[in-house]
Amino acid sequence: MPTFLLPEFVVDLQSHRHAHFARRVLEKTIQRNGRFREDGDDHRYGGVEDAWIRYISRGASAYRVIFIRSGANVYLYRAGEHAIENRVGAPRARAFDEAVPVADAEGEVANTVARFPQQAEGEGGRPAVNRFLRNRPAPEIRRAILSRRNLPHRDIWLVAPFITPRLLLPTADLGKMLVDQAEDGASIALITAPPRDRDIAWLEQLEERDIAIFCYPRLHSKLYCFVLDERRKYERGLPDPRKLSSLLVVGSANITAAGLALSEDGRNEELCYSVPDCEVGHVETYVTSLMTRGYGLSEVRTFRARGQWQRLEVDKW
Repeated sequence: MPTFLLPEFVVDLQSHRHAHFARRVLEKTIQRNGRFREDGDDHRYGGVEDAWIRYISRGASAYRVIFIRSGANVYLYRAGEHAIENRVGAPRARAFDEAVPVADAEGEVANTVARFPQQAEGEGGRPAVNRFLRNRPAPEIRRAILSRRNLPHRDIWLVAPFITPRLLLPTADLGKMLVDQAEDGASIALITAPPRDRDIAWLEQLEERDIAIFCYPRLHSKLYCFVLDERRKYERGLPDPRKLSSLLVVGSANITAAGLALSEDGRNEELCYSVPDCEVGHVETYVTSLMTRGYGLSEVRTFRARGQWQRLEVDKW
């Protein structure tokens, strides 16, 4: 069957952090004559018309490819770890016009594979990208977070035990960014520790702006996740889609002026780590567990009204 590479598939291959990912995927999906390689274990992928899923590997890597059959043609659409199964929408109609055909010529696939860099490491085996973010000497954590303001996101998850409420007002940089993202369609959740002063008015205001609120007992994790909406990364006006990815920051900083260097009054010495976005599935599992075992704002209101605030200091189960 004639094979075509959709733009999203090409980006997935080029942006993956594992050096041999592209080679492995192409060898498992395309024959050396350029035709599609059939596999009896392929099965339907729900939610996208005419889509199928192939297991490239199992075990720790668990690579997957999602492809679309259209008449006599096969369009390779997405590739990645198993978590990619949970976050794929239908391709843009225009994507099929931009598909790259794999010609029926011996050796073309080998040449295509060879063009993908043996990436991910620099000299001496050290990672080519420094993923650590600091507040000093430059406010790298703040810059990383606020750089997401004009990108389309599927989900935004903010996890921090200590929060300065005024930083989330619509007039503040971070607060305005969250308002704009919610209006643009992002699903936003804030997970924090039960406020020590028992003041939940500011949390209720955030809820009114379509931000889901959860209180988690004894929380001390700090996590800031901006999950890119893969369906919209080719929209006009956005940067090169090959350079777009999700931002997953884990580390020491709270949502305070000093923690995120959001004011000139002083900044803490903080160290965060920008996790490769191929780990988004694991991060989502963790965030979901916090939401499930934490308390929604309606439960917080009930405990507060009944004088049972101490129950918020104990896990739900």
